[in-house]
Amino acid sequence: MWSNLLSELLVGLGKLFLNPFTYIFFIASIFCGNLRVKRERKHFSVRNFNVTFEWKTSLWYGLLIGLILSVITLVAGISIPIEMVYLLSVLTIICALILQFRWMSPAYLFGLALVALPLLNRGQDSLPLLKNFIPNDLNAMLPAITILLALLLLAEGILVQRNAANHTTPLFIESKRGKRVGAHEANRLWMVPLFLLIPSGSIVSDYSWWPTLALGDSGYSILCVPFGIGFYQLIQGMLPKESIKLVGKQIVALAIIVCAGGILSYFIGFVAFIAVAIAVVGREAINYIHKNRDINTPSYFTVKSTGLIVLGILPNSVADKMNIIVGESITKVNGQNVSTVNEFYEALQINRAYCKLEVVDFNSEIRITQSSVYEGEHHELGFLFPEEESKYSGQVG
Repeated sequence: MWSNLLSELLVGLGKLFLNPFTYIFFIASIFCGNLRVKRERKHFSVRNFNVTFEWKTSLWYGLLIGLILSVITLVAGISIPIEMVYLLSVLTIICALILQFRWMSPAYLFGLALVALPLLNRGQDSLPLLKNFIPNDLNAMLPAITILLALLLLAEGILVQRNAANHTTPLFIESKRGKRVGAHEANRLWMVPLFLLIPSGSIVSDYSWWPTLALGDSGYSILCVPFGIGFYQLIQGMLPKESIKLVGKQIVALAIIVCAGGILSYFIGFVAFIAVAIAVVGREAINYIHKNRDINTPSYFTVKSTGLIVLGILPNSVADKMNIIVGESITKVNGQNVSTVNEFYEALQINRAYCKLEVVDFNSEIRITQSSVYEGEHHELGFLFPEEESKYSGQVG
């Protein structure tokens, strides 16, 4: 068994590179990055991050989560029909190609797949190709599918908290009152490769308890499947990191509930359908609640009567080296009170070689930060501010 297991692992890993999504992940991420760069140049006349930002900041997180979950799926012996793998892969690829990352939550993809199965079953007589997407025994696979959904939901929640919350990008939107205000966007796509047991293969278990969720009496093969997990959130009413982390925690809680349903479905089959329905409704409820709350909350990134709210910071800039965080307020520059970008510029001229800032943090505490300013950097410190008077309400300081 163990020699077969090692060889199947290597073969299964090689098949990862036969799945189109392995390459579509990079294409979709770069295309999404290109659209973001165009938007940033329009709003701020400067690029914030290059087009590779999306995949470079998400690739390793997805691979690490996939490795951890693969240990769980293999030790537990979660077996998935190859037809279900094909169906989920097709749905994932479609969403990635049309850049609809929000719909690539495992809750939506698995829910849509289970809804599609009866329709595909009806159409297989007229279109025999559909047989490749229809498992032979739907009821037998439901517990494994539900637990796999729960694991991927857990992955989504962790990735949202650990990765999406730390990598948002600034933009400008129109508020309910018709004003152009600052906002932040999290538009993420992760590739999470999972090793799964597939019925029919050379691996025959020597243990009665493994695989735990078996399908049939034949042997198994191992396949590394690149699952796609997407996330989208627009935030204008609160700090982006806080809002997104809260969403991530709620997704983790939802994953635990779905996992409990998956375990229970091992004994009571129809509970699996309830668990999947809870996943879909729960994930949409999380999205709706946060979107509705954000819309009805006053804009955080807008022009204030005192101080300048930091909407964004250009990487590798003077501002980046001063350790100022997005959402903090700059109230004084070189000892002068500032509330507009023009006042910010004028105060910088007081000392052309040095910049001293008074910053108010999220606890309303004041701190002083300072840095040397080299020739030509006065108007390129790397701060992005909201500014009503500009054409796109954005200024770079």
